[in-house]
Amino acid sequence: MPAVEIRKQISIFVPITDWKAIRLEAARRGIPMTELCRQWMHPGLDRLRRTQASGERAA
Repeated sequence: MPAVEIRKQISIFVPITDWKAIRLEAARRGIPMTELCRQWMHPGLDRLRRTQASGERAA
């Protein structure tokens, strides 16, 4: 059975107008707001992981 990585929740504060825009975009796509935020974060997290991995190899 594959190991499942433990998950942690994060919270951010955004202006109500931004929150409404995110909510409307998630509704337009038919996905939860959380999933929309995950999709938006994915490219940045990939870069961060690559940067960290290359730094660990150099150390």
